[in-house]
Amino acid sequence: MPISTEKNLDAKLNLLKDWFVSEQNFDKQSISITPHNSTLASGFSNETFVFKLTEKNYNSDLVLRLAPTGYRVFPEYNLKKQVSIMKVLFSKGFPVPEVLFYEGNSSIIGSEFYIMNYIKGEAPSDNPPYHLDPDGMMGRANSEKRRKVWIDWLFHLSNLHNLNLKDISLDDFYEEDINVNPVISDIEYYKNFLDWGMDGEPNNLCDDVIKWLKKNIPSDFNPNKLCWGDSRLGNVLYQDYKASALLDWEMSSIGDPVSDLAWGFAVDDASSLGLGIKKLEGSLTSSEAIDIWEKNTNLSSKNYKFYRIFSLLKFSIIMIRVAKKLMINNIIELEKDFYKNNYISNFLEKEFKQI
Repeated sequence: MPISTEKNLDAKLNLLKDWFVSEQNFDKQSISITPHNSTLASGFSNETFVFKLTEKNYNSDLVLRLAPTGYRVFPEYNLKKQVSIMKVLFSKGFPVPEVLFYEGNSSIIGSEFYIMNYIKGEAPSDNPPYHLDPDGMMGRANSEKRRKVWIDWLFHLSNLHNLNLKDISLDDFYEEDINVNPVISDIEYYKNFLDWGMDGEPNNLCDDVIKWLKKNIPSDFNPNKLCWGDSRLGNVLYQDYKASALLDWEMSSIGDPVSDLAWGFAVDDASSLGLGIKKLEGSLTSSEAIDIWEKNTNLSSKNYKFYRIFSLLKFSIIMIRVAKKLMINNIIELEKDFYKNNYISNFLEKEFKQI
C-alpha cells in the first residue's frame, strides 16, 4: 500500500548526490540526477520516486524508496526486510526490481532508503479502481487480455508459494514464525493497529470481526510459506499484458499462502462489488483461481473464507489511516466518519453477517 511521507525534493536530491559521491565513489563533477515527469507531477508526495542518474561511467533509470517520515499509515515500516525479500526473489528469477543500494542510516537524506532498477510497465489502477477506469490498461483491453493479466498474476503467486522456506535466507526476520501458526500474532498485530489508528475511539465492527477470527483460527493449515501480503493486481507492472515487475513487499510475512489468494480477491471485490460496480469482462473468478492455484501448488484452499474475512478486516483497518491522511491534508472532501464508515468497511460488514 502506498504510504505518504513528507519530503523536500530539491534538498533530498542534493543529499542523494552527496551520498553517491561519498559512498559509491561517483564523480562529483559529472553526476546528475533528473526526476522523471511523473515524480515532478506528483510533487514528490509519495515514498517512491523515479529518476535518471547519469555519471561518466553510469547512465540508468532508478527508483528511490524511502521509509516514511511524518504521518504513517502502518504502525511500523521495515525497509530492510523489503530489501532482503526482494534480493532473495530476484536471485530466484522472480520479476522483481533489482535492489542496487541500501542505506540504513536515516540521517543521510532524512530517512532510511534503498535504490532499485526502474522497470517499465503499467499497473491496473487503484484510483480510480481499474473496473471504473476506461482509459487504464484494463479498461482499454479486451476480455482475453484481462484474463491474461489475472492468469499471469496467479502464475507468479503460485511460484512464490512453491518456494521452500529452507531455500531462502530470511531467518533474521521470520525465524520465530517458520514452525508455528503465525496467524495468531498476525491477528494481534492488526488489533493493535486498529487501536492505534482509531486513537482510542471504539470500532465495534472491527472488534467483533477480531473476536470471531480469534475463535475460528484454523487448526489445520498449509505449510508456512513466504506470503506477498499486498498481493493484488495493482502491485504488478505489465508490458503487453505480461507481468514485468512484482512490487510492494512491505506487508509480506510468513504464513498460510492461501491468505495471498484471499487478499487479492478481497481487495478487488471490495473495490468493485463494494462500490456497486460490475467487474470487467474477462476478470477471473475466485473459484477459477482457487482451482488453478491448488493444481499449481498442491496446497489447500480449505481456509480461504477465514482469510477472506481477515483480508477485509485488514483492508478496513488500513483504510482508517489512509482516510485520515486524506482528510487531514484536504486531499479529498470526505464525510467526517469516512475513516470508519466507507465502502470497504461496509463490504466487510455485509460479508461478516453472511458467515
